[in-house]
Amino acid sequence: MTKLVPVRDTLQVEDIAHMAEIIWQEHYLPILGEAQVRYMLATLQSEEKMVQDIAHNKADYFIIEAGVSEIGYVAIEWQENVLFLSKLYLLKEARGLGHAAAILKELLQMATERGMNGITLTVNKYNSDAIAFYEKAGFERTDSIISDIGGGYVMDDYVYHLEIT
Repeated sequence: MTKLVPVRDTLQVEDIAHMAEIIWQEHYLPILGEAQVRYMLATLQSEEKMVQDIAHNKADYFIIEAGVSEIGYVAIEWQENVLFLSKLYLLKEARGLGHAAAILKELLQMATERGMNGITLTVNKYNSDAIAFYEKAGFERTDSIISDIGGGYVMDDYVYHLEIT
């Protein structure tokens, strides 16, 4: 059974940062290159950034568990009318087994309970597996954006939205 475990302490943040290191080195190196992956791990996926996000109520973080194993992590932001899915990352060995679909179902339930109109996310334009997953789940591409993230780097993303009916 796949479940979301709310992150409440620094040990959990350390676990997520460790998973981020593994996932980003393995999955994003071919897409972004080593320098940008290192930069993003140090700035956007660092323990310090996650602690700040949680402390300032910017994002809610969750560890994804399957049985007794930690297999990934999620970060969400509650925006005006939507749940913004900031991060959904699974370890390589956990992909393609239905975990992401189970998590998405749980996130839809959370968004519905809070009266949200939908779920919005951004995905790298070259992350074809994630794009295929989100489109199969019913998300529709609504925009294409390039965001400056500092250090001379940008995120080149598509914006996707899933309407809650």
